[in-house]
Amino acid sequence: MKNIIIDAYSIETLLKKIDTTIEKGFNPSLAFIYSSAKHNIKKLVVGLEHHSFIVMGATTAGEIFADEKLGVHEVDETIVVMLIEINPLAIAFKFSSLENDESYFKMGNSIGKWAKNQFKNPAIITITSGLTFDNDAYTQGIINQDIEYIFGGSAGDDMALRETFIFSKDNFSNHGIVSLTIDRDKINIVGSRAFGWVGIGKERIVTRAEQNIVYEVDGKPAIEFYKDYLDISDKESIPLIGIEYPLEVTMKSGLVVYRAVLGIDEAKQALIFAGHVEEKSKVRISAPQGEAIIKHVGDSINNSLKEDLNFKPQLGLVFPCCSRKQVLGNLAVKEIELAYKEAKVPLIGFYAYGEIGAYPGGYAFHNETFVTALLSEKEK
Repeated sequence: MKNIIIDAYSIETLLKKIDTTIEKGFNPSLAFIYSSAKHNIKKLVVGLEHHSFIVMGATTAGEIFADEKLGVHEVDETIVVMLIEINPLAIAFKFSSLENDESYFKMGNSIGKWAKNQFKNPAIITITSGLTFDNDAYTQGIINQDIEYIFGGSAGDDMALRETFIFSKDNFSNHGIVSLTIDRDKINIVGSRAFGWVGIGKERIVTRAEQNIVYEVDGKPAIEFYKDYLDISDKESIPLIGIEYPLEVTMKSGLVVYRAVLGIDEAKQALIFAGHVEEKSKVRISAPQGEAIIKHVGDSINNSLKEDLNFKPQLGLVFPCCSRKQVLGNLAVKEIELAYKEAKVPLIGFYAYGEIGAYPGGYAFHNETFVTALLSEKEK
């Protein structure tokens, strides 16, 4: 699984670098391309359409790449690509654009069925676009098809929160999905999730909620729960403060996820989160553990690799939450450095508006999390 990373600050430069790499004899069958939303995605797609390799693309809230030649980078307003020579018979690609009234769960179901039709033992890498996209329902739809390994994220737009895109080499959408299914009989994939937030205070019970909207906690308006606990006088500032103090949710199954506040419904005194919050789940506000959240990234990758000592990764995909970048500031690159140190393989990724990291024993859609997927082609 040979790979080459290319980065550029313009579409023209990126396309020239890709052409030069191929002219020198590199023959990719797959490319992950992550671009700042400041670049013209339509122009980028047009420039890629003559290539034969699969393009798995998304706009970002920051771009990530690391290898021995280029070093470790966490950047903004660039375009980064990883070209990969991989067995084309071990992968399949699908581009999907959704209608506004289409069921996200059904779409996830259809993606799961498609993957199982491609391979007997599939894993899925998927990226979604659209600020109103219900990633939770979508990923649960995939899991409903008994697919255990799902990785990816929700596209960003440099924190503008206006419009995000996914794209292939011949299409793009501001409300859609790109999905790559992998034959796990030919390619090994190992995942990890790092959190780094710790719950504070007494656990409360969500007494009224519907999908990603929480109306009541302990029978009281959800807005008051955040407002009183964090001593916030201006309710409008809850989403901004909520990035650093996400909701720790312990579901009825015992699994723990973190949920970022996206907005408020003043009329209904409700909180709107980036993922579903289960009714009757236990919740409390959480806080970052300072620089210790960085250590969680290294520990998560190290622990996942220990589970199979024979697994030798060849490349890594990383999907950290944009909130981690905001909380860590200039220290954000330290997470990437630690991930690279532990994985010991080239990495590519982007800061996401939501992270997808499902493997046996875990939940699929996350906020505030650092998801890693390490891949290795099995010997023929």
